[in-house]
Amino acid sequence: MRAIFSALLALCISVAHAQSPEAVAAYVSRYKAIAIEEMKMYGIPASVTLAQGIHESGCGCSSLALNSNNHFGIKCHEEWSGQTYHHDDDQPQECFRVYNCPEESFRDHSEFLKNRPRYAGLFSLDRTDYRAWARGLKAAGYATNPRYTDIIIKLIEDYKLDQYDKAGGQDYVVKTEPKISSEVQLIKQSLLQSTATAPPTVITPKPTAPVETKTEQPATPKSIDLTKYISGERKINGTKAMVYKTDMPLAFIAQKYNITVQQLYSFNDMSPTEKFKDNDLVYVESKKPECDYYQYEVAEGETMRDIAQKFGVRLADLVLRNGLIGGCEPVPGEIIVLRGKREFPLKFRVTGKAYPSKTSAETTPIPDFKLHKVETSETLYSISKEYNIPIDTLKKINGLKDEDIKIGQTLMVDL
Repeated sequence: MRAIFSALLALCISVAHAQSPEAVAAYVSRYKAIAIEEMKMYGIPASVTLAQGIHESGCGCSSLALNSNNHFGIKCHEEWSGQTYHHDDDQPQECFRVYNCPEESFRDHSEFLKNRPRYAGLFSLDRTDYRAWARGLKAAGYATNPRYTDIIIKLIEDYKLDQYDKAGGQDYVVKTEPKISSEVQLIKQSLLQSTATAPPTVITPKPTAPVETKTEQPATPKSIDLTKYISGERKINGTKAMVYKTDMPLAFIAQKYNITVQQLYSFNDMSPTEKFKDNDLVYVESKKPECDYYQYEVAEGETMRDIAQKFGVRLADLVLRNGLIGGCEPVPGEIIVLRGKREFPLKFRVTGKAYPSKTSAETTPIPDFKLHKVETSETLYSISKEYNIPIDTLKKINGLKDEDIKIGQTLMVDL
């Protein structure tokens, strides 16, 4: 088996380095969109990026590209803190950067050129002058091959890669930060701190004669009525879920289904800092690792979590099945495999957002809930003191927007 794999790998590398029209066409088809996007964001000609990728990675079939998703031969350098891969280059076993997906390599290539002083002169060139860029890269020391300039220009002209510079030249915005003097920065910082820490102005009204008022006391319920909070129960892929409504207390949902709020977040592949939105599907038990449907086409704006929620599949399993890891999302129109094994590579786009690691929420022990029924004259402040809970925490676990509570209201005071 290892011999077969080695033979296939050798064949792939030989074809790629020969830069057959088929290999180049496949590479360009897959990566032209991100090369155009990088040109719009950073100003590097898409044709140059594609030609460099074709040459440096052997159309994505070099051992460096296959083992580390590194398509531009970028070495570790001192500032790199990510994973590394050692590979023979100018010197034996040199250190190269490892990326989560090929598209992440494209983004790092753009930032590598943009943020290094020796390449600064390139960004004063015309964005569509690929010849000047190819000469500039060689002059700045990007590659040691004396024919590097000719190789890049020939690839661009043989495969008409400069056609993508026209698309990349639209809506280009130079990403620069405005220069602010140190004096202005100090004033700005001072204003922000004073705004954040200054106590609110308190206006004390003149004393007036007390006015007797009557407050209607609502009837104290005998038990907590959760029916008004829970609606639209259903089963998706054999997993129980419900439809979330705005301001629905998560603590009450957890109580009804005998789970913790932490489990609620875990079942839905969310972190406690995220919030459910109106009409979101909320799973109240662990989703399945796969579903009966085999595949699904990604719609515009959809994320892997959106798909996991739609089909009742655990995000960690869906990500693993499709070979997708932190910081990347599938492109619109890509096919996601929902069960079985993926047999073809997936196209990514870089987002920078990592997925949560797989957790086993169903094995988390379920603690007892501690509830408090609001009595006459009680305030959120007095309740927080009684149970030694910060007011902000009390508001958060009960889904309160402010400190307004009512007599007879039931609050969760412990998880």
